[in-house]
Amino acid sequence: MGGPPLLTIRRAQRRFGRRVIFTDLDLDVPVGARLFLGGNNGSGKTTLLRCLSGTLTLSAGQATVGGHPVGSLPARRLTAVCLAPEQGLYEQLSARENVTLVARLRLPRRAVRAAVARVEAELDLAGYATVPVQRCSAGMRARVSIARALVAEPALLLLDEPGRSLDEPSRLLLWQALDRRPELTCVIASHLADDRDRCRSALTLPSRR
Repeated sequence: MGGPPLLTIRRAQRRFGRRVIFTDLDLDVPVGARLFLGGNNGSGKTTLLRCLSGTLTLSAGQATVGGHPVGSLPARRLTAVCLAPEQGLYEQLSARENVTLVARLRLPRRAVRAAVARVEAELDLAGYATVPVQRCSAGMRARVSIARALVAEPALLLLDEPGRSLDEPSRLLLWQALDRRPELTCVIASHLADDRDRCRSALTLPSRR
């Protein structure tokens, strides 16, 4: 993959006790790349994404986002995470309030309203924007989670099985939103052939026993 790397991984390893999840990963992911992360269930895709997000530490090696160690404050500011697309929302808040909360934390106040309106339109949230997410279907919740990840225009987006709860029209909305952001670097763990076809590069993690 050509171009300057946004995400760099060097000799990365993660183990739980004696069980090695992945080891000796070396990778440069350029700005604007779409990297498909494949592998069987249990191969470590979610674990790797968690390590890149900073919610789990590497057992060995290192990874950086924009030159900053993953998990550091500068790296977190560049990174948006959607590891369980239909989970992790504030149940009592509406779809719009969930998205607005992230926007207020990460954007200047004057930019919040326009940013929220943009992702609402992109992911077709208007029909249930004011509905508490506890009353939303799994597919609706997934779209809210993706909107929340995109609202602050991150440099790196980590997606774990984004199509798990999305129907075909909703998956199209997701990819159209990504295509509008050519500078956004994405790492997408998925089992869907369509997701792989939309990515220019792929990394398949081997299964380990």
